[in-house]
Amino acid sequence: MKNKGWFNIVFMLVITIMFTGLLSGAYQYTRPIIQTNERAFEIQAYLNAFQIDIPVDARGQDIEKIYTQRIKREDAKHLEVYKTTDSQKNITAYGFPFRGGALWGDIIGILVLTPDLQQVVGFEIIEQNETPGLGGRIEEEWFKAQFEGILLYQDKNAIRYNTSSQEGQVDAITGATSSSNALVQILNEKIEDIRMQMGGAK
Repeated sequence: MKNKGWFNIVFMLVITIMFTGLLSGAYQYTRPIIQTNERAFEIQAYLNAFQIDIPVDARGQDIEKIYTQRIKREDAKHLEVYKTTDSQKNITAYGFPFRGGALWGDIIGILVLTPDLQQVVGFEIIEQNETPGLGGRIEEEWFKAQFEGILLYQDKNAIRYNTSSQEGQVDAITGATSSSNALVQILNEKIEDIRMQMGGAK
């Protein structure tokens, strides 16, 4: 009986080591593929936020080429900034990556403003962990489209939701108050930081 007990322990240990090795190997094999897909998704999000058209038949390398040709990183001391320019080298938009805590984790994305920092060109969500069907709807096109072209208020609450007690520029997601509020707070904190670093409304 004692020998059988030791056999079971050793057997389970060997099986555990084998499966751990297989999982580790699978992770190492798929990691470059996952990273490539994540990078492609991020690039596409940046292009969408800057309102840069992507051809329907464009593939990975084509999309990355469009990105490198159209979007450049701007030198800034305390702020990560991207920009697009026209044929005369005039800046047409600034892009600012953002990240902040929400109900179930961080929301990561890119916010694009006009050169005078007064108006939203677009924004995209790159990563979020909010509840599917509720807070997770911040990724839906109808919700993001509301922000395109809105003028920012000239105070700390640059973006506001329409409510019964205040007039705003966009509508929150019904049944997802916490996620909606978290996103606008993240965006407003980012805008405040942008204004401090680059100028704009006070």
